[in-house]
Amino acid sequence: MHPAYNLHFLGTIFPILVTLQPAAAVPTLLESRSWLSASISKWSDVFNRPQPVVGCDKPKSNKLHTDTGTFNPKEEKGPANEIPQYVLDYAPLVHLYSGEKFWPCDMAEHLEHVTPYLNYTQIRATSEHLNLTNLDELNQYSSGRFVYLTSDDNVEARPDWLGGEKNIPDTPDEDGTRRESVGNRNNPYQRPFTSPQKEEGHPILGGRSSAPAVLITVDKPNNITDAFWFFFYSYNLGNLVFNIRFGNHIGDWEHTLVRFQHGKPTHVFVSEHYFGQAYTYDAVEKAGGEKSESEGAGKGKGKGRPVVYSAVGTHAMYATPGHHPYVLPLGLLHDETDKGPLWDPALNALTYTYNPATDHLAPCTTRNPNAPTEWFAFRGHWGDRHYPLDDARQYEFAGQYHYVDGPLGP
Repeated sequence: MHPAYNLHFLGTIFPILVTLQPAAAVPTLLESRSWLSASISKWSDVFNRPQPVVGCDKPKSNKLHTDTGTFNPKEEKGPANEIPQYVLDYAPLVHLYSGEKFWPCDMAEHLEHVTPYLNYTQIRATSEHLNLTNLDELNQYSSGRFVYLTSDDNVEARPDWLGGEKNIPDTPDEDGTRRESVGNRNNPYQRPFTSPQKEEGHPILGGRSSAPAVLITVDKPNNITDAFWFFFYSYNLGNLVFNIRFGNHIGDWEHTLVRFQHGKPTHVFVSEHYFGQAYTYDAVEKAGGEKSESEGAGKGKGKGRPVVYSAVGTHAMYATPGHHPYVLPLGLLHDETDKGPLWDPALNALTYTYNPATDHLAPCTTRNPNAPTEWFAFRGHWGDRHYPLDDARQYEFAGQYHYVDGPLGP
């Protein structure tokens, strides 16, 4: 999946919410800045048709300008930059697909295998890899918008870093202990943290991945807090239509949102294909909590952590396992989800708070006070520019391309 993210998106997420069950009234929860001023999930068409090449103008500043001023992620560290405990208590659990080939990845490791290009022109030496603390330096080139973090390897050779197999979540044992993931990389920014289930004396449900998730909380009027969980993958394998694959791209960002009011979960949003979908908290599957009297053990719709599903290849997020057609009739284009490895993103996450009124973002001061923020200001793409048609890896059919542009970031 390939959404175009922007921090303003965090201030204006999903104006219309629906439930898994038919509802007589669909509530509207847009209560911040104008929807028209938000940059949110824009596609040129179903598979993100490549955009025209533009020039190489250099701006006077490398800061990210927004509708409310200049976004400076280095500002505003203080006691207010905390993640409420209820956000972690109700962190989503993610079922990855059992037959997945492209698993969650570490953004920092991804940067070790890419070189920045301005459209198709290399602008840094291959040996000069950037990192999460200086990625925003690339905004000096065409405001960063047309910078592409281009793979140093031929992606069709499927280098190991692209697949992220070592980041498959570990499997909890029956006694609640965890077996470490293969090739486990420590998160250098996160202080020790255990699963909410372990802290409450319940068995640990999901495994830890070496690939950190990204958590951003946003406080809004009426005692509302939105908790955005972002997930990064180094490769998106597009879906098949008539046995022809379209929409591959390097770099992939997905997200799930849990909305709280007065500290209680009320809604869950998932970035499924075709603009995403939102549900009431009561409607979604949950695990690790109390069940209603009419429900037995196992999954239920009582109290607990929301369970979501990541589609094979595209990683689009859904609220249920199964077959998910979109856009084309007769299920010609669809995602597939199942109950594969269960990932607990709360066990390894970079955590931040964001203030949409001031455009200030800061790391959580108790969990990862030194977590980098500069990478949020990078305005470019986390993967290659679409390959031209004279590249043997590329083809086009009916206006759709085998490889499309890498996505923008959060």
